[in-house]
Amino acid sequence: MKHQKCMKAGLLIFVVLFIASVSLAGASTRVPLLPDIPEGWSQISPDPDFTYQVGDKVLTPACSNCPGTDPTYRFFVRKGTVNKVVIFFNGGGACWDTMNCIYSPTYNPEIYEFVSSGQLFVDNPYDPTITEPVIEHGIFDFNNADNPFKDWYVVYLPYCTGDLFYGANDYAYPDYLDVLPVDSWPIQHRGFVNFQAVLKWVKDNFRLPRQIFVAGSSAGGYGAIMNYPYIREAFPLTRVYVLSDAANGVEGDNFNSKADIVWDVQIPEWILGQDVSALTIEDIYMNIAARYPLMKFAQYTTAYDQMQVYFYHMQLDNYVQNPGTWYDLSAVDFWAWNYFMNLYTHDTAAAAPNYRYYIGQGSVHMILSSDRFYTESSAGDVSFAGWVKSMVDNPFGFFGGPLQGIWQNLENNNP
Repeated sequence: MKHQKCMKAGLLIFVVLFIASVSLAGASTRVPLLPDIPEGWSQISPDPDFTYQVGDKVLTPACSNCPGTDPTYRFFVRKGTVNKVVIFFNGGGACWDTMNCIYSPTYNPEIYEFVSSGQLFVDNPYDPTITEPVIEHGIFDFNNADNPFKDWYVVYLPYCTGDLFYGANDYAYPDYLDVLPVDSWPIQHRGFVNFQAVLKWVKDNFRLPRQIFVAGSSAGGYGAIMNYPYIREAFPLTRVYVLSDAANGVEGDNFNSKADIVWDVQIPEWILGQDVSALTIEDIYMNIAARYPLMKFAQYTTAYDQMQVYFYHMQLDNYVQNPGTWYDLSAVDFWAWNYFMNLYTHDTAAAAPNYRYYIGQGSVHMILSSDRFYTESSAGDVSFAGWVKSMVDNPFGFFGGPLQGIWQNLENNNP
């Protein structure tokens, strides 16, 4: 009898494994294990038939359409050697008014990156004569042995819509200074549409990545956390972690409501509900982290990040319509921003056991695309690169004890 039971159990296991192998074989005809792309960086265009519908609007991938700019959207992929993927949301400011969307843009209105001979370069938007391969620093330094992602595939999303990768709307901004040949000009806030087009490509080209690391800097840091659930749901059997760099969500009064009007903010409603106006960055992290308790969530910032303080200041008292006030940052602005940044991060950490923060000393903006990724150690004398490596390499690192490693909440709130 025991022998028969063993035979039946063995047969059952064989059948299950056979069905699984057949299923994977069938899947391989639909989705490749890894993308068939050349070495180095490749430029990718979204599927020309891709559309995203919200209400009566049917939108295609595009950049801002700011006067004098190229509205074409494209993204970039670097071939790796392991079945792991970084999905990186690039930064580049934001806009929500005619003044900073059209007259004096405070965002990247078009794509400045391009590929040449397998390298990813970027034009300097302020000096067209300068072109640098600046995508060789931080997590993009693939020759650095301390880079946890040096062998990974990288999907790089440029940013050119001014909407934090949240938007799905073409908004006609009024020409209230009468400097345009028309009464209003439509800015294409299609950051979320662009993300969805890239996600389709990722799903079409990766069957089952072992890990996905979602990351973003500045504006891209907001895109990384808000769009994380869509990536996680697309790859439910993969470890999908997220790190947001220099995107701590300290906002002026009613900013979310203003932004929703012009951007038509798209959020994972099954987690965050439908009321965009009520959301804080604390709400976003706590609720998404609670939804995926075995995944990891992290944030990095310096204690007095000057660029984040700049945008926080611009949202106050409608300063956005008065460019002369944009750089008039006071000690009060820095103190207030630091206070709310700490409040949000501490409250999130208290509520979400799978969340960590690293607050570095000073006011420098962004770290993921900087060599500071390897030299930063101001918080607890812990290497930031090592902190990220501990996050990525140790799947049980948020349970405390020896398994936690150095992936702990760290801060240095000195200027």
